[in-house]
Amino acid sequence: MTQDAMSVRQWQERYRAGAFHSKEVAVQHEAGWWNWHCRDDALAGRLTRIAPVIMGLNEPALLDEFTVWFINEVGRDKLVYDSVRFEPLAGSRDDAKFFKVDFCGLDEPDRWTLYTGRFSLHAPEFGCGHVHDMTKYIDNLGRELKQGIRPAFLDEKAAAVEYILRRGAILPSRALRREGEHSYSFLDRDDGRRKTVHVARSPEDVLPEAQGFGGREINGLYVYCPEDAGLPLPAHVPQRPKSSSKKKGVER
Repeated sequence: MTQDAMSVRQWQERYRAGAFHSKEVAVQHEAGWWNWHCRDDALAGRLTRIAPVIMGLNEPALLDEFTVWFINEVGRDKLVYDSVRFEPLAGSRDDAKFFKVDFCGLDEPDRWTLYTGRFSLHAPEFGCGHVHDMTKYIDNLGRELKQGIRPAFLDEKAAAVEYILRRGAILPSRALRREGEHSYSFLDRDDGRRKTVHVARSPEDVLPEAQGFGGREINGLYVYCPEDAGLPLPAHVPQRPKSSSKKKGVER
């Protein structure tokens, strides 16, 4: 991050003063647009639509220690959507603290979708339809990152991932979506269905409607998938061959 990068607080102040309202490309570049696939004169309007998720933040750890920048992504059928990225001002890129918010992303049902380095940059940690819910969640995220708090759902996710990898499946999948408290979902590549994995602290915490379904204890957590009822878990998990293709990163 360059020394002249704006903090989120400075960005809020300049946006509130009207510094980024012009359609001039130089102004929009200064506002933080890094890459885009839309018309140049559309950037100002797109900034207005995504700005509320920045303007609604109040956590000092975010306002003074992070900066923001924007990308206009192109997806299927050449449709575009906007994304704001947050990263620390000081030091080199810390992927654990990096996070981004997509506005009306093409592959997610929610209007606002949050991806974080601590959960996954390829599967959402949180999604919602109202910007106020998103800014509240991000403010809490900022406090957790500042204080080094590891949320419990990261341990739940690790247990759910291990469950998925040890399922009896021909084409295992690692990708997980967080579906609220203690629940996650994954796309079963064998049958094309999205399935739910629940994680409980003990068998007594299993949801009443899921009682009787088979489960597995993993790292002290009880993991079960109702759709997998009666499906045996193999004792040995075969290693998949490594792909020769490089993973697409999130470099600026």
